[in-house]
Amino acid sequence: GLGRNVATKMCQEVAMNQLAHSINTFNTCYKDTGLFGIYAVAPDNMLDDLMWYVTGNLVRLAHNVSDEEMERAKTTLKASMLMGLDGSSNVAEDIGRQMLTYGRRMTPAEIFSRIDAITAADIKATGAKFINDQDHALAAVGGIHELPDYNWIRRHSYWLRY
Repeated sequence: GLGRNVATKMCQEVAMNQLAHSINTFNTCYKDTGLFGIYAVAPDNMLDDLMWYVTGNLVRLAHNVSDEEMERAKTTLKASMLMGLDGSSNVAEDIGRQMLTYGRRMTPAEIFSRIDAITAADIKATGAKFINDQDHALAAVGGIHELPDYNWIRRHSYWLRY
């Protein structure tokens, strides 16, 4: 599998432990709010382990982000954005999304400079605000008998640091 070749520690751990058939993150921006999440397709007997790695890695973002992870994530995001502009319908969708969100179209150079300006401290602050010790939403379909319940997920949404 991809294991060693994917950008995030979470995806590497999921691949190396064969916990999911696929796993993706998503982020949708709106003018006044946004939505971030993780989408996974996994065997029903791996859901408990999958949630262990996913929640642990999400909470880790509030405490420990390496410079290597930051650079790899920035490079991956830029490449993904450019690949997403392949074709006129994708470009039109991007223009519409930017007009709704920002009220104008930003050039790739401006977007890249904003991405490059993000620091590990920014990621930690965002993780602390939106992930660490926060309520989360979860939706699941299929064989979910091994999926941890909400209380488990809530208990694992923070690290005790002394």
